[in-house]
Amino acid sequence: MTSPILSPTSSNGPEAPPQACSRCSNGCHRCYWTGLKGATAADYDPTGWRARYDAGEIGPKLSWTARHLDAVDHATTTAITADPAGGYRRRPGGRRIAARLVTELTASGFLTHPDPAGLITATDDGRKASLLLHTAGPTALLTTAEQATRARRIHRKHQSSSADHQQQLTFPCLPKGDHSRVLAARAAAWHREYARKATISRAEAEACRARAEAEHTVEQAAHKAHRNAEQEEDIHRSLHGCGRCPDTWTVDERCGVCRSASHPSPHRPADTTQNTPALAGTQTRAPAAAPVEPAPKETLREEAAPPLAAHRPMTAIEGLPDSVTISPLNLRADAYAVMCLPCGGGGAFTTVDTVRNGAWSKADAYLAAKHHADDHARRTEAVLNRPLWEQQAHALGWSTAQASTMHDAERGHLHHDGTVFYRMDPHDPRAKGRAVARTRIHSLIAAGLLQRDGRHVTPTPDGTTALRAWHAVRPEPALRETTLLPPLTGGQEEARRVSARTELDEFVATQVAQARRGRPEQLELFPHEEPAPVPPPARRPRRAPRPPITDRFPEQTHITVTVPADFLPTNFPTTPAAEIRATLTRQTRTRPTPNPTH
Repeated sequence: MTSPILSPTSSNGPEAPPQACSRCSNGCHRCYWTGLKGATAADYDPTGWRARYDAGEIGPKLSWTARHLDAVDHATTTAITADPAGGYRRRPGGRRIAARLVTELTASGFLTHPDPAGLITATDDGRKASLLLHTAGPTALLTTAEQATRARRIHRKHQSSSADHQQQLTFPCLPKGDHSRVLAARAAAWHREYARKATISRAEAEACRARAEAEHTVEQAAHKAHRNAEQEEDIHRSLHGCGRCPDTWTVDERCGVCRSASHPSPHRPADTTQNTPALAGTQTRAPAAAPVEPAPKETLREEAAPPLAAHRPMTAIEGLPDSVTISPLNLRADAYAVMCLPCGGGGAFTTVDTVRNGAWSKADAYLAAKHHADDHARRTEAVLNRPLWEQQAHALGWSTAQASTMHDAERGHLHHDGTVFYRMDPHDPRAKGRAVARTRIHSLIAAGLLQRDGRHVTPTPDGTTALRAWHAVRPEPALRETTLLPPLTGGQEEARRVSARTELDEFVATQVAQARRGRPEQLELFPHEEPAPVPPPARRPRRAPRPPITDRFPEQTHITVTVPADFLPTNFPTTPAAEIRATLTRQTRTRPTPNPTH
């Protein structure tokens, strides 16, 4: 009787039903699984079944080729030797092993790093992976083309990841192996460090926020106290007046604030008595002083409501041009007006903006006036420089791609990583954008429009001016891109080239002058001779025109030519005469007679 043995391709137990034996004729399950039919323990060993299952599941995920498996097997049996030149051999002086294979297997934890003797052996993960792949068979291995395609897809999908992460995805380590536990511990340590730094950053942010809130609270309290003091001062002024007018003045002689107060201070006449030196032993009464006449009203400054901003005298403010200024709208100075002379036609200042922001009104009004003045300056510069910009823009000769490259450089999106120039993607700053032609960047740098500052490519002052002229004029771009770009007209690069050319001419002139003074005989070796004048080509005499044929043969209307008989071909039709006369009839030109039409 044959014992049931599991099929090597089965992973879920026996495929055939249990067979009967001498002890159990009906083939019960108890007899089948207890091995009473003569089956050995190896036939039902769960460890072997689990090994086959792991080999079928884990083996293909390792992405190994036959070369990887051969390298690990050789490292298991015989150590791989590291070449001092940087390569790897099966034994000292033996056949080489691709360095890329050893590097990939070492990074995934299947091979050890070279020891001081230069030997590389397989780790526990490498031996387990080799056993799994030998158990799974050749179907679990990839070909070189399949492995390269898989690596290329992973690199394209995770191009923004680091090189180590791409390596781990291309050649993963053994699941639940020693290297996977090392990576897990390293990741856990990184997360703990990140959590620690995040806690510190969060505490610093909380402290900064608390400090900012405290400063804001203090500022709000000071602002509120200032506002309350102003309100109390306003109430006091509305009740008792300004407080600066003396009591000796009558109410009508005081300022407008005191006249409009509900309870002004009462009038107290001035003391007209004056003490004069008296004689010894006598007392005299001082004569009554003349009544004090009130001061003229023109000399009194009434503190009434401030006049309109357009009627106030404008004062120049540091940092602003004379044509733009700011002026308070009230005595509390919590509202300001931005005044502009050109916007009012040049005759008077006009209000172009109003700022009401409490204690910050003056600062905000100053910024608004600064922006307004800069806008005027830009428009004035555009009007004055329009002819120059048109000349510069039409002389640049940029193509659409070159103008786009200059615009990217102005925005700070053009970089160089040491190999290629690329345009940064504004939506994903971590990823590289599209590459830019090297010849295009070098032509713009040679024209003095771009400059390299480390890995950044930025426009020069000439480049900024050229780009501004290009955007202002918007000329027609060149259909064909050229690498010989001219410098900016009137720019620094053009001045530098003119200066260099002038210096070169002066140097050459100086050297020639020195040669003439020091060794004039050398200059006579090749004397400069004027070329002899070339006479004009002689014209051939013009031949007199031949007379028409009618004048040469006035009496002939036919021309007869005599041809010998032997001159003609044999099959040429001839006449019986000895000589053949060929008559060429010349049609004389006659005036056609008009035919009457009916």
